[in-house]
Amino acid sequence: MFEDTFMTHDAKNSSRWTFVYTILALACHLQVCVGECVPSVLASRRTLYKSEGQSMSLSCDVLHCGQKWTGGWGIIQEHFKFLTPSPRVHLYNETITYNTTRLFLDVQNLNRSDSGSYQCNIKWEESNSQGHVIKVNVTAGHFMPEPTGRKLSYRLLVCGAASLCFPLALALACCFSCRPAPPVPPPRSRNSSTARVKPKADVVYAVVALDRPRQQNTTQARTARTAVIYSTVNFSNT
Repeated sequence: MFEDTFMTHDAKNSSRWTFVYTILALACHLQVCVGECVPSVLASRRTLYKSEGQSMSLSCDVLHCGQKWTGGWGIIQEHFKFLTPSPRVHLYNETITYNTTRLFLDVQNLNRSDSGSYQCNIKWEESNSQGHVIKVNVTAGHFMPEPTGRKLSYRLLVCGAASLCFPLALALACCFSCRPAPPVPPPRSRNSSTARVKPKADVVYAVVALDRPRQQNTTQARTARTAVIYSTVNFSNT
């Protein structure tokens, strides 16, 4: 009984120490994570193709880690130049987390002079940081060449669709080949057509043969009537 109580007490103490060690480890880990925050600028490198009159929207994230900073969006043509707000150019910020701020750039009614390399340039207390360059090509008219990545995705999509259609076409071909061919009608014999034609000829000849006696009877009747008329004799009383 005493041994069971002692073992239970040791188990409770070990679980408490395990819980304390876990809390301490988490606290140390959080402290290390907070201490490892490095100020930087996050932006994706890409190339945009736009036509005159369109609009574009760019953004970059400033990981300031609580430090003071200045700067923002700029364009690199011959040299780097910070952009200033105007009726066409809109600049604004948005707080994402305690240590991160997102910088937005919206340009309306693009023209050829807006072509160039855009970049976020941030100045810290002791250093500077730049984000990845975003190249913008503004072309005249509505022609916009597609990026290489988009062309590759379209090719992969077409290949995938073709690979799916091929088994379907093969299955349809097998189904049509399995159907029995329709029976061929037997050819008509020439004897039957001849047999059908002969009765018509016989009927025609039979009619002609019957018409002749009627003509003879009619002639005889006329002759008989004439003979009766000419054989009449009239007697007169004198």
